[in-house]
Parts: sequence; C-alpha cells; structure tokens
Amino acid sequence: MTATDTTGLRAALDARVTSARARLRAATMGRPGWSGRVWRVLAWITFRVWMFTRASGTWGVKHPAVAVLGLVASMLWFGILTLAEVPGDRTTGPLLLLVACLSPGLLVGLWAMVAPRRYLEVTYANKVRDSWPKVAERCGLSTRRPDGTIVISRLRHVRRAPAAVVLRIETFTGQTPDDLYRAAPAICTAFRAHGFEPSKVKPGVLDLALFTTATIAPVVAGVPRIENATPDNVPVGRTRAGLPACLQIRGQHTLVVGATGAGKGSALWSVVGNLAPAVPSGLVQFWGLDLKGGVELHMGRNLFARVAYNGEDAIQVLRDLLRVIDRRKESMRGVSRLHVPTPGDPLHVLVVDELADLMAYAEFEVRREADRLMSKILTQGRALGVVVVSCVQNPRQEAVGQRNLYPQKIALRLDSDIESDMVLGPQARLAPAHEIPSTQQGTAYLVGEDGMPSLIRFDFWSDDLIRHVATTFPAPVQVASAPRDGMDAATAWARAGGRLAAVETPDDAPAPRPRKPRAPRKPRAPRSTRPAAAAPATEEV
Repeated sequence: MTATDTTGLRAALDARVTSARARLRAATMGRPGWSGRVWRVLAWITFRVWMFTRASGTWGVKHPAVAVLGLVASMLWFGILTLAEVPGDRTTGPLLLLVACLSPGLLVGLWAMVAPRRYLEVTYANKVRDSWPKVAERCGLSTRRPDGTIVISRLRHVRRAPAAVVLRIETFTGQTPDDLYRAAPAICTAFRAHGFEPSKVKPGVLDLALFTTATIAPVVAGVPRIENATPDNVPVGRTRAGLPACLQIRGQHTLVVGATGAGKGSALWSVVGNLAPAVPSGLVQFWGLDLKGGVELHMGRNLFARVAYNGEDAIQVLRDLLRVIDRRKESMRGVSRLHVPTPGDPLHVLVVDELADLMAYAEFEVRREADRLMSKILTQGRALGVVVVSCVQNPRQEAVGQRNLYPQKIALRLDSDIESDMVLGPQARLAPAHEIPSTQQGTAYLVGEDGMPSLIRFDFWSDDLIRHVATTFPAPVQVASAPRDGMDAATAWARAGGRLAAVETPDDAPAPRPRKPRAPRKPRAPRSTRPAAAAPATEEV
C-alpha cells in the first residue's frame, strides 16, 4: 500500500468519524427544546465525573505506597476495633484515616473536575519535563563526550500558553539552532502534539510551542470596524492559541498560494474587507486584476478604484500604477524613505486574484509586458506606498517567476511537499502546508520577513457580507478637472484614477465651432523612371 492510499484511507476514516459525531450530537445535545438541554446537562455531569475519576486514579497509580498504606491502616484499625469489641462507632476513625491518606488524590480530582482544561495542560507540561532527557537523546539533540558522558540540549523551563505548552530549549557547545529546527517535527511526534511552532528567543535559545488542539475553529467574519482598518496590523483570522491573527500590509508584498478549494477567497477578502473602512477617507486605494472575468472581485467592485478583467486592461492598470510610483519618487526624494498613508495620499494596494492567468496563460505580448511591469512594481513599490497582494494556485516558476520578490508568503493547503518547498523554501520543514486537511478551508502557514512560520485560519467571508461592506465603504469618485497644457483627456483620466464622475456641459457654454471638411487630395503624377546607368566600356588589350 502506497503513502497516497494510506492518506486516502485516513481521510475517509476521519470523514466517517466526523459524520458519526455530528449525527450523535444532533440526536442528543443538538435537539431543540428541553430534551436538548437535558442531554447537555447530562453530558456536562458525565464529563466532570470522568475527569474526577481519571485524575484521582492517575494520582493513585503514581503514588501507590500512600494509597495502599492508607487502605491497610484503615482496615487494621477497623479489624482491631471489631475483634476487641470496643463499644461505640467503629467506622468513623478508619474512614477518616483513609480519607486523610487519599486527600491529595481527592484534591487533584476536584481540581480536574472544576478546571479540566487547566488540569490537562499542567499534566501535559509535567509529562514533557519528565521525559525530556530520553526524547532529546532519541531525537538527535545529544552528543557523547570523550569521557563517555552524554550531553543533551538543556530544557530551561516549560510554561503553559493558550492551547499550547512552550518548551525553552538551549543549545550546548557544538550545536546550532538549525539542529533544533530539524528536530522539531520529531519532538512534536514524540509528545503526541497536534502541531508545533518554533520561535527564536536569542542566539542559542529557542521556544518550541507544542499545541494541544488539533484544528483552529472556523470563524465567520463580521462587519469590519474602523479602528481595526490599519495597514500596519490588519486582523484577518485566528491563531492556534485563539488570538487574533494579523497581517502587515504597508511595506509588504504578500503572495497567497493554495490548491483549489483551499480558501484563497477567505484570505483575499480578509485583507480587502478589513481595510475597507479606510477606503472612503482616501487612506487606502484598491486596484484589482481578475482575469477570470471578474467572478471574484466584482462582488466588491465598489471598493476598487480600478479593476481589469482581461489582459489588455490589466496592462493599462499596471502602467497607471507605475506612474503613481514615478510621481512618488519625485515627491518623496529627500523627504522620507517609507511612505506614510494619509487621506488624499493613500496606500495603493494591487489585488491580483489569479496571478497565473496574467503571467503564464495570457498571450505572449501580454505576458512579457506584465512581467516587466510587475517586476518594477514589486522592486520599487514597497517603500513608495504601492503594495501587491497576489493569489495563485500554481506556485511553479512559469506561473510565479517573481515569488522571491514577495517578502510575506501565505501557504494554504498545497498538493505536495515539492510545492511547499517552492513557496516557503527552507521554512517548508517547519510549515508542512501539504499536510493541512482538505476540510480546513482557510487554514494556512504565514511566513513573514523574520522567517518564522505560524499557523492561522482566515475568517470566512460570505457573498452577502462582501456586498454589504462594498456598499457601506465605497471608494470615493474622483471628479476630473480641466486637462492642463500638454495633457489629453486619456492622461487626465489616468491621473484621476480611472473613476471620473460625469461632468455636464453648462448651458451658457459656447458651442464648438464645426470643422470645415477637408478637400480631397489631388492624384499624384506618376514618377518618371530613371534611365539605367550605362555599363562601363571595356578596352581590349
């Protein structure tokens, strides 16, 4: 059986288990009315009783001497009182002695019953701390000295974080942080964690977060708030810890790559939708390229100042955007090295829905010109307030030839480890995007300029919400002024952003003077043929 068959069987089994759980939940706790409430109360009580029994039993297994000693002492006390026929109560004393001996386990059981999640996190952290020497040695984080002693990477401490346990690991002499990065997947598997996320603390010290949750719960997006529409910190979803996941758009080009059905639309609209409140004030201006006929971007057409749905229009949009870059070069020269968006001088965001349709599948002339223009925009636009957010399915070289010019990469579910390596490069071993299940649309690995990957899940944006946001926060319509000297109407339209309001002609304006028709040209006389030059005479000798 191949690895592909095993993956398919595992996915089918997971789907059946998920379906069975959903049916059971719908038949019990999902019932409407009082019956569903009764089932939920019974489930809550059963879970708490199970946690009490589990925690108390675990304590008894770890401390058998105390439990056995208490039980034996209580039985001896009761037996002596019975044989001696001592009058009075013979059970209270032995029972109190048994409870006193088992009181630590009973307290642990009560703790697990009251705060089960906290109990599980603490027990998992203790398990990691106790088994670290053996795990470190077997995962390649050890070395043998000439005197025969074995040195392992030092575990400084273990701390608890939301939905994770964080290990702070320190290298020993002769070991590099790359050794810790390579061992991270093995450590995650050894501790049966659902995922890991490394982060550098300082030279030679690494924090390795082991997550205790399997998936990130999906969240449906709501109407964006104005205070969150900041290009430096755009909330787009949730992290594994349940905290808001944010993207930096200003000064960053972002490449979003994912297979069909991976959730690229959620990533695209999480950026555009959450920045929408900054559009009417002129703080952000969107430009769109959707060569699939506008199926994706036309849903929120009012948010965009310029949109192109075919190759020729896309080239014109890129040329106009390059003119914006050229004008900002002149205005920022000697003033600032990084553009700060203000009303009237916005951050220009170019959103490309399917980059391969423009860079790989269009006509040759369109591809060549688009490659030239995109290269200039990607290399010159970051500091000048012109950034690109590109979405693509095929991460191969012919489709995304400039992927190294995107400092911020987002890898949704991919088809193979080769594609993960194409998108993320050396960080692919820490961010296996090809292992994201197909049922987790919108889940992706985010890799910024620091090179540290993090798993996030983008919020889901429905069609109705996109239409509502586009209607609520439309892009301002710019009125064209009279063309200056040397500027024709087409240039004035391009300078105004391509969204010009209709300007009516006043009633008292003079009517244009009709042009006199041009007279037909006279036929030219045929040119006279020039006589052929005579051949030079040859003189015979």
